[in-house]
Amino acid sequence: MMTVTETGNGNAQIRDAICAHADWKRRLSECIDKGALEKTADEISRNDQCAFGHWLAGLSADPNDPAMEKFEMIKGLHTRFHREAGKIAVNVEGGDRSAARELYESASFRRLTNSLILNLNDWREDFRAILKR
Repeated sequence: MMTVTETGNGNAQIRDAICAHADWKRRLSECIDKGALEKTADEISRNDQCAFGHWLAGLSADPNDPAMEKFEMIKGLHTRFHREAGKIAVNVEGGDRSAARELYESASFRRLTNSLILNLNDWREDFRAILKR
């Protein structure tokens, strides 16, 4: 396992994660409309099924790494995002598009998604600062 800074590609990984999760949220809305998912609800609810989740899982927690300040928070937000998206997906799988849409449009899912994206952007700025040193 490597620390966040040792990977040397944190900036790119986080940039890609921001784009992928924003795009995935849009696709989830389309899946609700169609009543069909691209992946199973179980896969969607797991935080290690996306490329960013794989990258996070491969990192070790080193308190001496300056990029670790936000690491645990990001991991937690990412896990919660997938867990909540999985709940939406369960409703789609069960044929309850109305309940899925209600969860998708809920203030709590919107806040969680916004919080993940904002904190990923902050973390990306931390990487840029570290790499400039």
